[in-house]
Amino acid sequence: MALPLSSTTQQKVRPKIMVVEDCDTERCLLTSLLDSMGYQTLAFSDAKDALCTLKQSHIDMVITDWMMPEISGIDLCKTIKSMTHPPYTILLTGNNQNSHLIEGIEAGADDFVTKPFNVGVLKVRVLAGLRIVEMQQALAQQNSQLNALLSKEQQYLKDLQQDLASAAQLQRALLPKNADLTNGWQVTTRFKPAQELAGDIFQCFNIDSQHIGFYLLDVSGHGTAASMLSFTLAQQLSSSQKAWQQHDLSGLVNKVNRKFEDPEQCGRFATLLIGIANTHTAEIELISAGHPAPIVVGPLGTYFIDNNQLKSQLPIGISKVHQYQSQIYQLEDNCELLLYSDGLYECRHSKYGFYGQDKLLKNIHNAKSLPANRLLHYLSYSAELWQEKQAQDDISLMLISSTKVDNRHKELQ
Repeated sequence: MALPLSSTTQQKVRPKIMVVEDCDTERCLLTSLLDSMGYQTLAFSDAKDALCTLKQSHIDMVITDWMMPEISGIDLCKTIKSMTHPPYTILLTGNNQNSHLIEGIEAGADDFVTKPFNVGVLKVRVLAGLRIVEMQQALAQQNSQLNALLSKEQQYLKDLQQDLASAAQLQRALLPKNADLTNGWQVTTRFKPAQELAGDIFQCFNIDSQHIGFYLLDVSGHGTAASMLSFTLAQQLSSSQKAWQQHDLSGLVNKVNRKFEDPEQCGRFATLLIGIANTHTAEIELISAGHPAPIVVGPLGTYFIDNNQLKSQLPIGISKVHQYQSQIYQLEDNCELLLYSDGLYECRHSKYGFYGQDKLLKNIHNAKSLPANRLLHYLSYSAELWQEKQAQDDISLMLISSTKVDNRHKELQ
């Protein structure tokens, strides 16, 4: 048994048709015919009154005679078509010559019916016209809905962009500034994220009057997901952790590794180079968790710290039971230690392939006489050019100097 329709059920609105005809007989005939078809009708004997109504009310269709006093049907069609949302217009004409019909269509009429008209033909033309009107209205409604969704989406994207910009600003605020450290040591940095948010994060700070701590962390991938994980890991590596004051580098890294989480289960991991430097002896305790080997920049040469001097261990997040062990490296006088992320040398040129570590080492050697900030700018810019200014990965650089060297840190004239 069918349920009765609710009184609140929306009824389909009957199309509203305007008849403009100066002949009383034909106007009554047209009105009666349209009423019998179930349409709402408005009848006018002249175009002037019709136009006043058109400007104030929504009309779906206008049926107008061609020959009328004062304002003709042709002039009425021209005025109608100049409206923002013109109704569908059928022009009644007693002349069926092609030139006459072309003139009517060019004036703005959508269709025409010759007089005297056949009732069946007029019905068909009205039905066809209202189908077009209905499709236009449906399309307009869909466009309105799409525009509303688009506006909502644009606002969402705008809000998201603002959130990303704020997060990027916060991320940059966490990075160390170029600064003097204890006992004349210095740190100089450069950071070029591939997107607004990066998976790289690094830090360098005084632990006490004799020691400094530093690390460079690179979470696999880049963008929002990688940056969120890097934020989490940075908190666990912050200078407030007691392990820094206790000089317990292995304990700190093992704890970070045990707490590492990959909520997306997408095989994410992080490489880490972390160390504590004794600013009196230039002795550096280091742990490399799958990170690119640091580079020593000195007056007599530029070279990687090799695997015998610093054994590379598993990246963070690969195995929770892995036990990280630190190693001691002696930094020579007037030498600097360069930490960097793999985005610096793994960038690829469309024609010449990978940038590579050999090219990186060569470029550092050739430019090592530059002041520290200009050296890092030169390295990041050369990588940017190599990848044809299309960022492929985050680039982080941190140069830690054991002492001031006049010819390196004096600005070029």
